[in-house]
Amino acid sequence: MATGGGRGFPRAWRSRVPWLWVLLLVVIGLLRATNRFLIDVANGHVTPFLPKLVEELTGSLSFGACLPLLFIALRRMPRTLWAHTLVFAALSLAQTTLMIAMRRVVFGLMDEPAFAYGSTVWRYLMEVPTQLFFYAVIVVGVWLLDRYREGREREVRNAQLESALSEARLEALRLQLNPHFLFNTLNAVSELMYERPRVADEMLARVGELLRATLSATTQEHPLRDEWRLLDLYLDIQRARFGEGIDAAMVADESLADTPVPFLVLQPLVENAIEHGGVGDARFVRIEARRDNGQAIITVRDGGTGGVPRAVNAAAHTGIGFGNVEARLRHLYGDAAGVRLEAAETGSVVTLWLPLRTGATP
Repeated sequence: MATGGGRGFPRAWRSRVPWLWVLLLVVIGLLRATNRFLIDVANGHVTPFLPKLVEELTGSLSFGACLPLLFIALRRMPRTLWAHTLVFAALSLAQTTLMIAMRRVVFGLMDEPAFAYGSTVWRYLMEVPTQLFFYAVIVVGVWLLDRYREGREREVRNAQLESALSEARLEALRLQLNPHFLFNTLNAVSELMYERPRVADEMLARVGELLRATLSATTQEHPLRDEWRLLDLYLDIQRARFGEGIDAAMVADESLADTPVPFLVLQPLVENAIEHGGVGDARFVRIEARRDNGQAIITVRDGGTGGVPRAVNAAAHTGIGFGNVEARLRHLYGDAAGVRLEAAETGSVVTLWLPLRTGATP
């Protein structure tokens, strides 16, 4: 949050900032006058408190009146010794002149002209040490504030760049799926085009529907119900391709319908199960989604010959598929999600776990 020009304050407080600034200056003057009065009491030489209060208030208020111009000068001036010397000289001259004028007016209204003093050279010089001290404090404070702002802005920029880079990586991973799936499907269509043209036409129609859905996506996540719909479209393509040779089913806990999942995260897993987990011309795949200990658990089970080595080798050497899913989960959820490939009694099973949450997806 910015701090300059009242921007660091809540909107309701911005109109109060000038009054709070004046109140601070008054408090400073009051404290300094009290200090001087108590010193006189301690020394056994008590003098009236009111003149001291007027002197200190006119000193603090006149200095406060010059500060806005000082801040403007410090923002625009070159950071050189000569520039600081000129700015301080101008500040000292202006503040002392204003202070002397205020004291003459106030003491004149109080009918106490004896407490006012003339604008001699010594009066100007006697204010220099105090003014120099506060000038140095302000310059150092402005410098530290600028460094703090620059550090915060640099952190924000780095966070934005890191977020943009992460989003770009995720988008690249997601976009890998479309050509990978498209090439595999078109190869299958080309195999069927002459022998079973009607099946090839049906597959192309399903491919068009699925690509329209994927290309119109604008987020990295969507509800599980939408992922289920896209997966059903993909399985329709495979049913058209394999006919009765494929046995595919999906089962999901209805309470998980709104759970956000990565876009098209299941399709490459199901594709691996169909392409590498079959026996001859038979294809068996079961996709299940359930909840367990605050997580959404999704399993993709195939009906291969049993034993994990074949499935592991197939998944590991696709370059996309399993590795893509693993990378996307790591980017989106860190250690809160993951994917694992294991042997089953017949074939293999891929288990994917995600943090269980509901609501709008980013």
